[in-house]
Amino acid sequence: MKRRDKWMTGIAALTVGLLGGYDTNELVAEDVTEVKIAESVDFGRFQERDVVTYNELEDVKVFADMIRNAEQQPGIVNMATPEYDVEVHYQDEKVDRYYVWLGDLGMPTSMMDVTDTNTVYLVPADVTDELIRLLERE
Repeated sequence: MKRRDKWMTGIAALTVGLLGGYDTNELVAEDVTEVKIAESVDFGRFQERDVVTYNELEDVKVFADMIRNAEQQPGIVNMATPEYDVEVHYQDEKVDRYYVWLGDLGMPTSMMDVTDTNTVYLVPADVTDELIRLLERE
């Protein structure tokens, strides 16, 4: 299989994975083209400097897994300042933004859609481990 074909197959798989019916910004069907992450400054302000950009399929997939596997938690939350600001860019130029509190190895991660700061989502520990490995490479 040619490298281009593998890339297209991977993008198709990622798109299908995002269509799992979860309600985090409706996880639009468009392909994720890149993810930007930075240490957070505070709620309401997205860090514009010291941003790390991920645009390789294997890296973007980790963030897609984070969004796809996030489970909404009951109640209204009051969270501390987030650790990370994450922007997810789609092929149609749509951008979703999330606040992320990265868990320790083997522990869940918390995330929040910036458009709904009263709701928190938990990401499973195995995805947290993938995120940590990815972030440690930088």
